[in-house]
Amino acid sequence: MKIPIARIDPDPRSEAEPQESVRELPRGSRTARDPVVLINNGRYLLLAGARKLRTAQEAGEKEVECTVKESVTDQERWELLLTEQYHSSLVPPMDLGRAFIEYRDKHDVTQHELARRTGITPGTIHHYESLIRTLAPGLGGKVNSGELTFKEARSIADIDDHERQMEIAKPFIDGTLSSVHVERIVGRAKNAPELSIGQIIEEVVNGKRPAKRPEPEEVEVKAPQQSRERNTESLENMVLHLAGELDALSMQVIPEYRRLKLISSLRILDSRLRTALASLNSGAALQSAVPRPMTRNGVAVR
Repeated sequence: MKIPIARIDPDPRSEAEPQESVRELPRGSRTARDPVVLINNGRYLLLAGARKLRTAQEAGEKEVECTVKESVTDQERWELLLTEQYHSSLVPPMDLGRAFIEYRDKHDVTQHELARRTGITPGTIHHYESLIRTLAPGLGGKVNSGELTFKEARSIADIDDHERQMEIAKPFIDGTLSSVHVERIVGRAKNAPELSIGQIIEEVVNGKRPAKRPEPEEVEVKAPQQSRERNTESLENMVLHLAGELDALSMQVIPEYRRLKLISSLRILDSRLRTALASLNSGAALQSAVPRPMTRNGVAVR
């Protein structure tokens, strides 16, 4: 219902007016919510919606649409305060994340239940709380001051290593990199932990690929010279050498295009090995099955 603005009093228990942030405020562009007021001795106490009330006053309006409540519990008042803080940027992001956690711990509710009670989406609540749990402690103040945007902080928090978080955040804090790069840099850092953050930034921003590691030398298995008797000793040496190279594969970083080609070659080798083993095993079985001629004093007996 519409309430005369002159009859609405500020709640002395509410937070002070918000201050402007240095950089992006993640909630600054959200639609202002209707004020929520509590009937108070013929007047109305403002519980939430200060932003829309202030906008109406500045526009010279005499009345404003409000949600009127006859009474509220302490828990409901806390929920209204959280809603007000989120929609009007009354508190910095890290403080809001702590407020969500404190409320949920106090009243033992899930993120989805808090979302239902406040109208804030569960995903949003999760993002704010996750910053408290996963962002490097040294970056929290940068988020609150606006030196690091909420978007940047959310992406950087996906990196488990706090030291690498700090390295990624530095160019965004000092303004040398734009937020448009943060997701690609973080994604590359997660997929290529062996690269330094400097190399990753060069690659993402300037398209400069880091120098490739030298690939292991390919061992060319040459067929032994064909003769009436195969040089099995040479073949054994090559097999043992190849076995050593294969054992070392697990300790090497192999580029994707080389990895796929190597897999194909190893499958061919596996097929040839199976054929060779089958041939050798069957040959041994045949030799053992052939009856040996009887001899007497070294002379064959017919």
